Amino acid sequence: MREGEKVGSAVPGISPIRVLIAQDNPSLRKNLVGVIESQRDMTVVAEVEDGAEVVATVEVLQPDVVVLDPTMGGAGLRALEQIAEKSAATRSVVLALDDSNLKLLRSVLAFGGLGYVVHALAHAELIAVIRKVVAGRSYIEVPTGGLPLEQGSGVALEEELAKLSRRESQVLEAVAYGYTNREVADWLGISVKSVETYRFRLSEKLSFSSRADLVRFALEAGLLGIGRGDPLAVDP
Repeated sequence: MREGEKVGSAVPGISPIRVLIAQDNPSLRKNLVGVIESQRDMTVVAEVEDGAEVVATVEVLQPDVVVLDPTMGGAGLRALEQIAEKSAATRSVVLALDDSNLKLLRSVLAFGGLGYVVHALAHAELIAVIRKVVAGRSYIEVPTGGLPLEQGSGVALEEELAKLSRRESQVLEAVAYGYTNREVADWLGISVKSVETYRFRLSEKLSFSSRADLVRFALEAGLLGIGRGDPLAVDP
């Protein structure tokens, strides 16, 4: 590299890979942008911190790659489907919740994602993932260390689900799928405040401390994924 030359400056005669970052954690988003901008063949065209804006931004900018956190409010697996519909050339790379959920991996692939990387390895693997999906390949990084990919007891999950009322279960599924509180409220014909109350109650019952916990539980309990479909596509 020549003295004074920016590490991420474009290679002459080669169009850089255009990347959109969809991540609501400011620190992680900043790190991801730094990693991508340090590459001479890549550039960040937008940073989105609100999941509800991801699909609209993709439709306008038509990036080559979207790096998406599936636990963002308003994003989720639904965003993968919509990105594929709105911008067929855009490849989606998911930053996974953890390294032990095969159901999330299967769902990502079924809903249109081509790349899958756990948060802990994002810096080490993300660049390789982006280059491979742009080249038309899929890339799955699941470092399990020999541990089984699926954990937890089906009976235990059923017992946890049984704690929830019908409304709480509906809110859980819709929010985990990627719908906003407003969209869920409109679907159920209730107020946003009521949706927030249901979310609080189910989080209390199931000891959730974050949206990531909610999404993880919904996947492990079989509320999301292949064959389930859009929860708001049916009458509540």
